[in-house]
Amino acid sequence: MILIDGQVATDIPADDRGLAYGDGLFETIEACKGQPVLWKRHMQRLLHGCQALGIDFKDAARLLRECRTLAAGHERGIIKIMITRGSGGRGYRPDAGCKVRRVVSWHAWPGYAATNASEGIRLFRCQTPVSVNNKLAGLKTLCRLEQVMAQLEWDEAEYAEGLMLDQDQRVIEGTRTNVFVVKDSELLTPALQYAGIKGIMRDVIIEMANKQGLSVHERDLDHDAFRCADEIFVCNSIIRVWPVIEYLDKMYQRGPLTTQIMKMLETQIGEYE
Repeated sequence: MILIDGQVATDIPADDRGLAYGDGLFETIEACKGQPVLWKRHMQRLLHGCQALGIDFKDAARLLRECRTLAAGHERGIIKIMITRGSGGRGYRPDAGCKVRRVVSWHAWPGYAATNASEGIRLFRCQTPVSVNNKLAGLKTLCRLEQVMAQLEWDEAEYAEGLMLDQDQRVIEGTRTNVFVVKDSELLTPALQYAGIKGIMRDVIIEMANKQGLSVHERDLDHDAFRCADEIFVCNSIIRVWPVIEYLDKMYQRGPLTTQIMKMLETQIGEYE
């Protein structure tokens, strides 16, 4: 089911600026037993993104009601929210009277292999670079063409995820995940001040690690440092954590710190709503 501005529908006007220019933002949210998971965090990111783009949307309460309507009666699934600037303006400059459009849709839980979490995944090295733009860095905008092109580079049956770098060979993120490495018992993740999405699960893991007294740092990671890691894992709010067991010509173990993070998420995720 899809709700467009609160009404059951499937048609979006052809002049919607999200369709024409990617002028908007989105959130992908786990729903469990009729309730969206980590809702406050998703809304904080969405509202921050709207403010950064100058999109006048503030009604998270109405979005929550619509999400609960779609999730009612389902054990588990995915809610996708898209907020666009609305219709108006043939060119890049939007009309002053644009009315924000919201799209909320329900999706079945994806059939990822259970072994992705329990045994780990092979990670592909994407050639499509992530564009550097510090004004948009961290935001989950509708402009995802780079990720689309990157995912076309490999056969999904062979690799579960792909790694994306920027043009200066800094490691940024996976095509749909954030990345962490462990080196000498330190947990490291790209700082994302230039590019990439600041994921909800990424933030939860950083907070969780800090709370447990683990050494965790956000900083630039070049490709050589990434490959020399002792452990690697990827994460997002749907998959939680997948350990990486192979990248290019190197094999990795599901190490103790990755395992510790995974166990903490299993038992403590409810504390980070």
